[in-house]
Amino acid sequence: MQRIVIKVGSNVLTMPSGKLDITRLSSLVDQIAWLKSQGYQVILVSSGAVACGRGELKVENPLDSVEQRQLFSAIGQVKLVNLYYDLFREYGIHMGQVLTMKENFEPGEQFDNQRQCMEVMLHNDVIPVVNENDTVSVTELMFTDNDELAGLIARMMGAETLVLLSNIDGIYTGNPNDPESKVIRKVLPGESLEQYIQSSKSSAGRGGMESKHHTARVVADSGIRVIIANGKRENVLVELFSDARGEVVFTEFVAEQQTTVAGQSIINNQRINMLEQFEKAKKASRSLALIADARRDEILLAVADAIAENEEEILAANSKDLSKMDRENPLYDRLQLTPKRLQDIASDMRKVVSLPSPLGRVLKDTTLPNGLHLRRVSVPFGVIGMVYEARPNVTFDVFALCFKSGNACVLKGGRDADESNKAIVSLIHKVLSDNDIDTGVVQLLPGTHEATAEMLSAVGYIDVCIPRGGRRLIDFVRDNAKVPVIETGAGVVHAYFDKDADLAMGTRIINNAKTRRVSVCNALDCLLIHQSRLSDLPEIAKPLAESNVKIWADTQAYESLIGHHPSELLLHASEESYGTEFMSYAMAIKTVESLDAAIEHIAHYGSGHSECIITDNADAAIAFQTQVDASCVYVNAPTSFTDGGQFGLGAEIGISTQKLGPRGPMALEEITTYKWLIDGNGQVRS
Repeated sequence: MQRIVIKVGSNVLTMPSGKLDITRLSSLVDQIAWLKSQGYQVILVSSGAVACGRGELKVENPLDSVEQRQLFSAIGQVKLVNLYYDLFREYGIHMGQVLTMKENFEPGEQFDNQRQCMEVMLHNDVIPVVNENDTVSVTELMFTDNDELAGLIARMMGAETLVLLSNIDGIYTGNPNDPESKVIRKVLPGESLEQYIQSSKSSAGRGGMESKHHTARVVADSGIRVIIANGKRENVLVELFSDARGEVVFTEFVAEQQTTVAGQSIINNQRINMLEQFEKAKKASRSLALIADARRDEILLAVADAIAENEEEILAANSKDLSKMDRENPLYDRLQLTPKRLQDIASDMRKVVSLPSPLGRVLKDTTLPNGLHLRRVSVPFGVIGMVYEARPNVTFDVFALCFKSGNACVLKGGRDADESNKAIVSLIHKVLSDNDIDTGVVQLLPGTHEATAEMLSAVGYIDVCIPRGGRRLIDFVRDNAKVPVIETGAGVVHAYFDKDADLAMGTRIINNAKTRRVSVCNALDCLLIHQSRLSDLPEIAKPLAESNVKIWADTQAYESLIGHHPSELLLHASEESYGTEFMSYAMAIKTVESLDAAIEHIAHYGSGHSECIITDNADAAIAFQTQVDASCVYVNAPTSFTDGGQFGLGAEIGISTQKLGPRGPMALEEITTYKWLIDGNGQVRS
């Protein structure tokens, strides 16, 4: 029995008004029922939940992009599934809802459970209707779109065919609106259509033809045929899978001839390529340790110079990444590179060069009574694996710190920054090659979940793995790694405005901590204010209002701000407002009755990253710094200074919030270990 995965995009299921097209949905169910009657097993990956919710509810207060998606999805998924249920029931067909998330596709128990559940459904003649669980998914670990999800489902379930239904006939040789453009009918294994791809995204969803092309290429290479066709065409599925097939225009990606195995999440050749990358890094790490410190500095200076020389190429690649991301996405600012930011990156690299080498430092020197001479000396880890998200600057920073400290690095950036990271690593490789340095010292893995899983399992190749990103990414790495991990932490950052705080100074500190750059981990998330200073809150919030900062305030703070802060930006706080890393122009405010209450609040909701007190009371400052458990604790200074460059470290590889090993900004010293060197003169142990 042939198994088909059908993905239906938002633009297929919605009308120009943005509302759900019930007629189109009904037609698709009719066609799927026909496929079932012809003996096909069908898995349906359906968009449309957010569109359903948007059509059901008018939102009075403005929401950020994540909140809006979660709200509309929670409402719309119910309506969408009920519609499918009723329509399939007319044919006597059972359907079941499957809501999934990205981490369910990493090798392991969740992957196996999900596949087994869907196998049971199919063998009991139930159609799985699959969608991302937008209600609880967060930006860092969302699928790029449902094209990616459908591709993963097709490989997980060993499908013979994947059908991606869009609102156009396929991939064109030019703009689909140009009468001279033609649909490319067949794409052979290994053939790329990058030159024909339009980078625009769907107006109703997150995807676009670029995403469909990428998914189709990956899935076809794994041995599954892929069809991109127009879901708004009447009876398109019937035409695709019947003798009338010659009538319909579509793009077909011919499957690579190889045996596919149900549940295979990583294509063999991808795994082999990554294994080769691990081996190259391990080999290069041994030769890197032999390069003189001065020579390493010369190479880093050459890379810093090359950044300016290749600015246009780097920004062009970054522009491709940015075009795929919504500007309202909290990660957009992290992803964006500018001429000024590239200048700063090059400057930070030169600062790294100016620092003393962390290698060869004698940490302990002693001679035992038997004459053995012992020295504990700093050495590289060897190969450092880095998992990070939409921050291409990290690629430069990690390379600079690792190269200076004699470490090779294997980088696994997020797919959102893939083009940027490729351009950056290509630049670094060119400089290394020009200087006869083994390019294996820096390896960039594919921006896929499979690559993350491979890195975390690379025992014998990766000496230590460092995740840098949101809470769920860090938790996933820590919980699934087979290699050692240095845990960096998400930043849930507080500032406490004490009863003895200076108003002018506090206002400057709070504004800087919140608005200097909202998407970074040291940005302020929650202001704690002593209840005796509530009358000063409107003055403190004045510059925040100028930056359109949304405030979630408790009852006392809310009442103090009414009439002073824009009403559309002032909301009542809930329990969920505290302990949230906003990464946007939003924050919470909590009124406390004492210093002890502020410390207790931080102990409960903080992440151990950076915390601050604003006070003129020396005893309060000492108590705060003594009792607050965080890697960086400030008195009368904003948390925005938590940064390797600001700490004089040149750059940073991350902010560690763990207590075993490095803590706070990690730079050169923190990515070295040590070994004992023992010199003897024939001594033997009795």
